[in-house]
Amino acid sequence: MIRVSVFIYLLFSTFSVIVFFLPLSLQDRGLDSGAVGTIIATGALIGIFAQPFWGYVSDKRKTVKKVLLFLLVTNFFLSIGLFSAQTFLLIMVFFIVFMFFNSAAAPLTETLCVAYAYQHKKEYGRLRMWGEIGVGTASLALGFIIERIGISYIWYIYAGALLLAISASFLIKDTESTPVPVNLKALGKAFSQPKLLWFLVLILLIAIPHRMNDSLLALYIKDMGATESRVGMAWLVATLSTVPALMFAGKLIKKWNEMGIIIIAAAAYAVRWAIYSFAESPTVLIYAQALHSITFPLFLVAAIQYLMSIIPQELRGSGQAVFAVTFGGFAGIIGSAGGGEVFDRISPSAAYGIGSLFSIVAMIATIGTYIYNKRHNLPLGSQPTEQPTTDA
Repeated sequence: MIRVSVFIYLLFSTFSVIVFFLPLSLQDRGLDSGAVGTIIATGALIGIFAQPFWGYVSDKRKTVKKVLLFLLVTNFFLSIGLFSAQTFLLIMVFFIVFMFFNSAAAPLTETLCVAYAYQHKKEYGRLRMWGEIGVGTASLALGFIIERIGISYIWYIYAGALLLAISASFLIKDTESTPVPVNLKALGKAFSQPKLLWFLVLILLIAIPHRMNDSLLALYIKDMGATESRVGMAWLVATLSTVPALMFAGKLIKKWNEMGIIIIAAAAYAVRWAIYSFAESPTVLIYAQALHSITFPLFLVAAIQYLMSIIPQELRGSGQAVFAVTFGGFAGIIGSAGGGEVFDRISPSAAYGIGSLFSIVAMIATIGTYIYNKRHNLPLGSQPTEQPTTDA
């Protein structure tokens, strides 16, 4: 468990560079919020195709570790061009190619984490929390480092962190594969279920404002006059606040089931984005980031456990990719591009106000789904026998 936890920690530390500080790097190279949002949204668009592709390759080849290692090594070399490019067009080209490989790293790591939890009877949330700790501590450290040496040195930081993650990947074991063969026909049948498609719609509604916040919060805080260290502090507050929720998410799900937890998370998201909409100082935003503790971790664990319960075991890699496509792909496009335009043309407050409305709609839709399933005696979540145990 220690080796897997260390790998997750190191890999997710690299994600903080791309998700939270790349927008500042692009802004430093002369791009406005709209251009930054467009670039990030284009990367999300590429992820829509790349994540299922690499998920299918992983399922087909019956290996997560080898595919993941290939992606990370490729990311290292492509990042040289991404962080060196200076023009909008060149940055866009490098980012597209970079995201074809980088966008699949997170869902494959999630697959590895879920598989390890099931195989070793550990709780998924307690493994996954190391990713949040990695993002949080890296964000804080990055904020202080960049404030001292400048954003132009960000590639050296990213390269060093990625090399550590690559080294740690050699110490972990691959997932146990199933003997069931994977083909496109089985894949199509599994992912054409109305139950699954509707669940992905619910995920999309919740994810759009979440992804907007990931892409544009740093710009929002900077526009209020805050330093890079305060940007890092905001993400440290958010990510470390998730640790208690991730530790006890399994117990909460057993008590209230997945759908019930998603309703709670959607309601908390609505409150969170409303606070961001009315915030008038970076301090308010930093404190409000603590609401991340009852939004993202509860939603993530509940959504993944529910998803894993309605797809075949041999398609878990592809299932995780579909989740990532919805959460990071489609939602990333709408949230980053749409949010960036609203930021520039109206105001950040308007963007977060719209995000709060999205969360309210998601909450109402999930409540409706819960009531429908209960009246028709349909499952409200995965069966207890299918979940990992809560023994750490």
